[in-house]
Amino acid sequence: MNRTTMKTLLNVIFVLLTINSFSQKIDFETEKKIIRETLSQYLDTSPNSVASYIKGKKGYEMLQFAYKMGIVKEEDSIKKQELVHILVDSLDYISNSISAELKNRKIRVKISDTLYAYQYKPLNNDLRKNADWDDNYNNLLDDFKYNNMARLDTIIGEEYIDLIKRQIHYKGTDKLFSVKELDNSYYKFTAENDSCNDEYCFKAEKVYRTVFNDSFTKGCYLFSFKCRDNQICRNFIFIRKEQNQWIYVDDYPSWIVD
Repeated sequence: MNRTTMKTLLNVIFVLLTINSFSQKIDFETEKKIIRETLSQYLDTSPNSVASYIKGKKGYEMLQFAYKMGIVKEEDSIKKQELVHILVDSLDYISNSISAELKNRKIRVKISDTLYAYQYKPLNNDLRKNADWDDNYNNLLDDFKYNNMARLDTIIGEEYIDLIKRQIHYKGTDKLFSVKELDNSYYKFTAENDSCNDEYCFKAEKVYRTVFNDSFTKGCYLFSFKCRDNQICRNFIFIRKEQNQWIYVDDYPSWIVD
């Protein structure tokens, strides 16, 4: 065997080992574990979850902002001070009540027992085509790099746009799993046909398969849930690996894409 042939063979072996190594990182058990770690973090930000109204979380901040806007409109300075005290007391009462309740119970999340493969359905444009994707890229860039419409809580970066593209081209399959495998933090996952009508219930619908970047440091899956008059809303959930842990970064409404 000459030197050139040997070099080519070694390169092929290296590529095969690399592919095999990467594929082992994203086996189904690992994928479920990553979703388990990050989905509860995402749910903590949702106004449909009572955990979001614990002090310091997103729902709490939204209530605080709404109350403050009402106080700003008050012209009487004495009345304004009274409203500030009411604001602090009412938010603390809400937060403390929820925190105490969650020490002894879980928020139930109704959800399907299938991890779905995302099925992109084009409308006016087909983003699977390079030309249509390129035309739409600047619209996505406006959100992910500049956040001009304030759709995202933070500027998460252009690199996450590629994960949307990977979802659009995803060729995976649906897989059954036990919803209890997602139990974490304040949340206990339950079958979609269970009765669940109080404020400690989150009426979800589906979780979708995850795609990752090449270095396995960023990922994206989708999550759908009941919202607005029992309609279905669905978001892209963006995650990243930080100090060997996966964390939730931000979410993005799928209707903007499909």
